[in-house]
Amino acid sequence: MPDPAGLSARLFFALWPDAAVRAQLLQAQQHLHAAFGGRRMAADTLHLTLLFVGACPRARLDEWVKMAAEVRFKPFALTLDRAECWRHNHIASLTAASTPPALAELSGQLILRAEALGVACERRPFVPHVTLLRNAECAGVTPVVGPVVEPVGWTVSGFSLVESNLTPTGARYQTLAYGSAE
Repeated sequence: MPDPAGLSARLFFALWPDAAVRAQLLQAQQHLHAAFGGRRMAADTLHLTLLFVGACPRARLDEWVKMAAEVRFKPFALTLDRAECWRHNHIASLTAASTPPALAELSGQLILRAEALGVACERRPFVPHVTLLRNAECAGVTPVVGPVVEPVGWTVSGFSLVESNLTPTGARYQTLAYGSAE
């Protein structure tokens, strides 16, 4: 729910692609759009969510920025090699057939630190994915479409703490802090 008084910020942690990875994601998006239609995500909004925090009092933003600076992880290679179309929410995405252990550790570390700041986090399995389409026509396909696009290789050495501002034309993102690999 929007906060008209501006007292809270809607936060999440994410991997943000560089220009080369973004170009590969856009190629995959083009392929999936041809197959499923739907609304394409804007190029500058493509990301892989590590942890959705939700509404956070602006008075506590410094704690989140400090947390992002303190998180350390080993750089890792991520391969997004599976196209999926999810019927329950009409999202087409690119996922990883295999989650690198360092990615799972990074996600887990963020969860533990968020809980230490008083945020209740979901404890379901982490499924790394980049949403490429919304309102996709997924009826008639199984959730996993398979390796129908060229794999996207991504070397990860940092992450972002991002504020999401919902507008009538979609979400607008502002990076508040960066975390980096060891």
